Amino acid sequence: MSVTLPGSVGAVVVLILVLAALAGWRRTEPEDLSGWRAERLAAFQHWQAGSPNGEIWDHPDAPVLVAIPAGSDLQGSPDSERERFPDEPLQHPVSIRHPVAIGKYPVTRGEYARFIQDSGYKSRTTCRGYAGETELLPRWHFSWRRPGFDQTNRDPAVCISWYDARAYVDWLSRRTGKPYRLPTDAEWEYAARAGTRTARWWGDDPAKGCDAANGADLSAKDRFTDWEVANCRDGALFTAPVGSYRPNGFGLYDMLGNVWQWVEDCAADGAGKCTQRVMRGGSWHSHPRYVRSAVRRIDGAEIGYAAYGIRVARDP
Repeated sequence: MSVTLPGSVGAVVVLILVLAALAGWRRTEPEDLSGWRAERLAAFQHWQAGSPNGEIWDHPDAPVLVAIPAGSDLQGSPDSERERFPDEPLQHPVSIRHPVAIGKYPVTRGEYARFIQDSGYKSRTTCRGYAGETELLPRWHFSWRRPGFDQTNRDPAVCISWYDARAYVDWLSRRTGKPYRLPTDAEWEYAARAGTRTARWWGDDPAKGCDAANGADLSAKDRFTDWEVANCRDGALFTAPVGSYRPNGFGLYDMLGNVWQWVEDCAADGAGKCTQRVMRGGSWHSHPRYVRSAVRRIDGAEIGYAAYGIRVARDP
């Protein structure tokens, strides 16, 4: 026997079914990190046996750090830097008065998943990304788990807001007993330049950096045909596993490209509430002009994007 519902009742039933489907989509099974944790523990024990000079690894769940010496450099871009934006800070001297330990890589998806698993943190970030088109759009189902493309646990975590990044470093501090934090803007640029004064740590030409950074290049243009890209191929369409490209002079990987990295600094937003924050480095999505040591990106502290990630710091 069939039952015909009145139009209004039928619409309500359909709405309930749709909401139930959405709720089911949003619910996610806990990440199975058993294999990741076993591999991580083995790597940690191997690292402890060798104790690589200049590296710090506090806990199997924590990122590996590289100790960066104190020093001075020139930050910002000179008038002569061909790709500089008019609002970039002009080149000026900066001193980093104390050594700082900086993440050797951006925080990986596996490391971030372990944070979620252990802390139970619930992010409220709405992530923007791509779902088949070339236009950047928010999608309700995008998250660090589902950024719109496939990732491994070695890829950098994405869809991360500044608030998520702060929650992560706070958890790391509790987990390790060490004072983890986000790097400052000055520390980040000092670490990214590694003593260089060119637009990028490998030089000025973006096309000579496809073995050093994952940015928008010919590999990306195969899919995003309207993009302006570097005239080389880095082999990655979206994110690449951290450490896939050569490091800079401090031994840091992916300081430019792969994912934008939040720093601690507030961007002046006129209201004194610090709702806008700074990130550095460019990403897999970035036009070559943005994959430079002097470039800053500003966004809302609550915003996530399939190219926003984290790099951590602490005092050694």
